[in-house]
Order: sequence, then C-alpha cells, then structure tokens
Amino acid sequence: MPVGDPAQPTRITSSPAVLAEAAALFANASVSSFPSLGNHHRLLYLRLPYRSNASSAPRQRAVSRLRVPFQTLPSDESLLAAFRASLRSFLLAHRLRRRDTNVAAVMGDLAGLLGRPRRFPTCAVVGNSGILLGSGRGAQIDAHDLVIRLNNARVAGYAADVGAKTSLSFVNSNVLHYCAVRSAITTPGCACHPYGRAVPMAMYVCQPAHLLDALICNATATPASPFPLLVTDARLDALCARITKYYSLRRFVATTGEPPSNWTTRHDERYFHYSSGLQAVVMALGACDEVSLFGFGKAAGAKHHYHTNQKKELDLHDYEAEYQFYHDLQARPEAVPFVDEAPGFKVPPVKLYW
Repeated sequence: MPVGDPAQPTRITSSPAVLAEAAALFANASVSSFPSLGNHHRLLYLRLPYRSNASSAPRQRAVSRLRVPFQTLPSDESLLAAFRASLRSFLLAHRLRRRDTNVAAVMGDLAGLLGRPRRFPTCAVVGNSGILLGSGRGAQIDAHDLVIRLNNARVAGYAADVGAKTSLSFVNSNVLHYCAVRSAITTPGCACHPYGRAVPMAMYVCQPAHLLDALICNATATPASPFPLLVTDARLDALCARITKYYSLRRFVATTGEPPSNWTTRHDERYFHYSSGLQAVVMALGACDEVSLFGFGKAAGAKHHYHTNQKKELDLHDYEAEYQFYHDLQARPEAVPFVDEAPGFKVPPVKLYW
C-alpha cells in the first residue's frame, strides 16, 4: 500500500531532517517479507525501532509497506544490504557535496542515461498547468530534440495541447513509490514508465525510504523490461533549493515590506520545497543549447493541472516565486543567482510559452 500522496514532495532533499531520516534508516532499519494470502506475492516491510515514551521497550514501526513479486527479488538480507549501501551513498553525497553549482558538470549521468554524450540543441520542459488546455502547442512541443515531462503526467487525450513525444520523465520519488507498489506484483521492472519502457526516468529523492522502491524496481527489471532510472545529483538538489529560497525570500520582502528574517513565519523550512518543474528546468539549463518552457504559469479559471481535477496549489511550493525565476531566465538571465558561480557556464536562451 502506498505511503504518502504522490503529489506531495515532502521536504527539501538536503535538509537536516531528511539527512537525519536517512541516517536513522541506515543505522537501524530492518527489512522483512512474508508470503501474501494465496501466495500471489510477498509483503515487504521496511521498519524502524521506536519508543512511545522514555521508559517503554523499543517497538518496530513500519516506515514503508510494499507488495513485491516472489521471483527475481533478492533475499531480505541482500535487499537490506543494498538499501544501506544506497543510503550511505545518499548521505555522503549530501553531506560532503562541494558548493559546485556547475549545472553542466552534473549532467554526465543524465547524458549517459539518454545515450547522448553531447548537449541537445533544443529542449522543451512541459509543465502540468491547466493553461495548456486549448493551447494547441502539441506539434511545437514535439518538434524539440529533447522533451521532458513531469511526474508521469498523461498525454493520451491531450496531445494536441501538450504533445506526444517524451524523451525523459522527471519525477519526485513519491510518484515512483505510488506506482511501484501497485505494479511490482505483476509487471517486471515496475509499470512506472507510462511513455514507454525506452523512456528513462530522472528522480529526486524526497523521502529516503523511497530509495528502497528504486532498488526493487531495478531488481525486478529484465533485459526485455528495463527500468532506466537516474537519481538526481546532490549538487543539483542543493542548487535548486538555493534558487527557490532566494526567489521566495525576494518575493516575501517585496510583497510584505518585512525583513527576510520573518520569511519563516510564512514558510516552514522543514517542508518548503522546490517543485518538480523547477528542478527539471534547472536540469535542462545544463543539458540544452536552447530551452522552451510550456505550461509554467496560471490564469484565472485554469485548472492547476491540465490532466487532473486538483484545484489548489500546494502550500509547500512558492509558485509565484518560481514564476519570477522563469521570467528572469527569459528576460534577464544575468540576474539569476548562483549559476554564475560555475566558471564558464552561461544560461542558454530560455523562452516561455503559454
């Protein structure tokens, strides 16, 4: 059963709370599985010890519950060892990351995943805003060399407005968790590539427990049913967090007249987070010679997502601040902070389309 809402990327990846969660899982997590009723699959539990109070004996609580196939998956012991190794790499990358904001430099793994050693001439990042409905932008989007879509948004039935071509699916790890637990029972490699199994997925980790989902999907993959997956670089995560907070602070001061120190009265830093769209855009800056943005914005009466009935924006994002970032990328890229810290990096031309 899924834990959490796939639309809710919960925290800034490199925040102290997330690193503490990863450290606790690394030190104390256990993995155990049991046959399901009827022996159709295994029920796998990721657990952590806890105490209800200082004097009580430690008990185990389930951090994640998954249904997994009997075949192809390693033993509980092997899976736990692989999970701890993944957590170790995650912790090292986020604790020891250099202040290296060269977005082009962190594109190496992405280029390998896409099978292309060089930058792409033209890229389209397709947001999920309802402003795309009726836009007729589909053919224009599909004409780009690289098309990035967000959180496995549907294209069937919307191709005239959002296009049909997909080169890369960019998701937060809640999306992987949500679809993996439903599909791993029957579909080798997890049915989490709605655009076809040849389309790779790039994922940022918003809950360290979701690294287990990635391991399970990779373990159940086969040559005939691959699962091309890349976890985003810690430096890219950190850069996106810095950009997002900068624009949110700037907007807060401009709209309220209050000092930046009061920003935390509006935004809880434990949960404040950049959107999937913003990180996909920053990734594209490092991989593309020209970047086009579609479906980033809102209008009166427009749905929040073109493919869902969600009406309200998530409080953990500051969408208005992110829109200011996108406008700066287009109109005055020299004003965009932090990316100029990378020697020789220049923001490519960016164009916003509604």
